[in-house]
Amino acid sequence: MTRLATIAAVTLVGTANAFTLPQNNMIASRSALSMADDKNPVERGVSMDQDGKSNVWAIEPKMEIENKSSEEKTGSVLLAVGGLAIFGAIAAAALTNLPDPNQF
Repeated sequence: MTRLATIAAVTLVGTANAFTLPQNNMIASRSALSMADDKNPVERGVSMDQDGKSNVWAIEPKMEIENKSSEEKTGSVLLAVGGLAIFGAIAAAALTNLPDPNQF
């Protein structure tokens, strides 16, 4: 019974830290922007009006257009299928030549 009580006490002491507030030392500040190499740092996706209210919006990434032709895509697919077939053949050869575990 004392062993169970000791284990329970150690477990409770170990999890007591789970109910405390996290200590976050990595706080971002505006001073990091002023120390940038540029003389006038520009924040994209943020604006501030004349009353001092800020507005934040998302910036969508540029769209990438695929320039591969169907022949290039077909070649890539054939190469991938061929590689998979070679891998399967090597795996099958290795697995069929394994020793019988019932012999030991």
